[in-house]
Amino acid sequence: MNNVNDILQSLSFVEEFVQSFSGLVSETDIDQLLQKNLSVLRQFTNCDGGRVYLLDTSKKYLQLRLAQWLGNPELVADWYKPRDLQYYEESLCRDPLKYCCRSGTIVDIRNIYQSGSFDLDYILDHDSVNQVYSYNMLLVPLMDHERNTIGVLELINARHSNSKQWAQFQPIVGIVNAFASQLAVCINNLLLIEANKSLIAILNQTNKKLARENKHLRLNSPPVREYQIIGESPAIDSVLKLLDKAVDTRVSILITGETGTGKEVIARAIHNNSSRRNGQFISQNCAALPEQLLESELFGYCKGAFTGAVNDKKGLFELADGGTLFLDEIGDMPIGLQSKLLRVLQEGEIRPLGSTRMIKVDVRILAATHCDLQECIAQGSFREDLYFRLNVFPIHLPPLRERGNDIGLLVHHFVNLFSKRYQRDIKGISPSALELLFDYAYPGNIRELQNIVERAVLLCDSNGYLMPEHLSGIVAAQRKHDTDNRVSVIDKVLSINSNYSLKSAVSEYEASVIIKFLRANNWNQTKTASVLRIPRRTLIDKMNRLNISLPRYENRG
Repeated sequence: MNNVNDILQSLSFVEEFVQSFSGLVSETDIDQLLQKNLSVLRQFTNCDGGRVYLLDTSKKYLQLRLAQWLGNPELVADWYKPRDLQYYEESLCRDPLKYCCRSGTIVDIRNIYQSGSFDLDYILDHDSVNQVYSYNMLLVPLMDHERNTIGVLELINARHSNSKQWAQFQPIVGIVNAFASQLAVCINNLLLIEANKSLIAILNQTNKKLARENKHLRLNSPPVREYQIIGESPAIDSVLKLLDKAVDTRVSILITGETGTGKEVIARAIHNNSSRRNGQFISQNCAALPEQLLESELFGYCKGAFTGAVNDKKGLFELADGGTLFLDEIGDMPIGLQSKLLRVLQEGEIRPLGSTRMIKVDVRILAATHCDLQECIAQGSFREDLYFRLNVFPIHLPPLRERGNDIGLLVHHFVNLFSKRYQRDIKGISPSALELLFDYAYPGNIRELQNIVERAVLLCDSNGYLMPEHLSGIVAAQRKHDTDNRVSVIDKVLSINSNYSLKSAVSEYEASVIIKFLRANNWNQTKTASVLRIPRRTLIDKMNRLNISLPRYENRG
């Protein structure tokens, strides 16, 4: 074959080219990916040499990642310094690598020794030192799926396939560019994997540092936190221990849990107990506004940025400078805004709408969601790189149904709260009503319990007790279901035990009520006796008579 048309017509060439494209997605090591595909590309184009340059993590320098030259490793040494891209001006740039990278333009130099468009001294010096000859060169920008340049592909000395004669790159630029586009996407994915591994390593180091700091704090009078979180169960105790470790750090925290579990309460507790407590705590629900309004709310805007922008307005990031910004329902943030949030997390700066200047901000980001972000990533509605930035320190809130005795503490808290708010003198809650509240599943979690108790307080007369009929219809339905089950159980007992009496049934019910209240008060006998309005001595006597003993291993506060 003496020309490109002959090559394109070759079935074996097409098959090899397709196989090389298929192999792009199967390689998991970036260096192996570059080695294999640069070799394949040089074979297709019949080039003497090739190099791949990639931007560093700061996007300020273009660095050599791989070089090949006729299989001679002595000619692929790192023979020049990385390109500094910080002071680039397109009209003045004479470095072909810088120009290709920053402008995103393909550069085809047909005769290196006769070219006057670019400064090619670094190639001439390389030829002189290594006693080789570079005739022509093709530079193709490597662009990711968002059309951002991540590096440059360089090919040297194209030749005709069955001769040593020089060939031109121009007929095959389209093929090379298509290959480079696919290669760039795979490179970008592997770079993200490398970055994620690096973040995991940093996270592990941070966790070890936190462990050392926490050990030191425990040995040196650790500060008392005032989280104002109601609960004593092991599930909520685990959450409070996590807060102790993260509250005074700068790491981003992702709070997850079902709707109504108190994610914003936890976020406020973190802020109020951190070194930023004197700054502002600002909350924004990402699902409450459409994308354009949410963007202007977060980043602010300048006068004239859009119709109706008659004055400058500071965004929430700027208002929260020195404090905390809580982004609720982060999983519902529009995908277009996610990249801008990622820049704030990475660079600590924002640009208001209609402005050309960047503003530095010092804001701690707390985010929350009830969504499964891993599933959102798989569906393409959430950026994976943003997830790793936010999920540095995850905190999962347990649903109310898994918090056991905390239900009783929350019920009494809400009864006191709403009694004062609505000026009602509520004496307490009846055992039967409390039992129903303990047995309910609470799909709406704490928020649903709060609504149930608030309604019950409004329905209850002053100087009265909250009764089952004051609870919501769904809880009343639960009551009927439980009553039917209880009657069914008693019927079964009577059918197999002719000696079962009313006294036995009353004793069993009395025991069940005492156990319920003991659990609700974390097995504290003094509190239980007070709630039941009986002397503590009477309670202990009843417990002895009914064979009720305190558990040995359960946390009793």
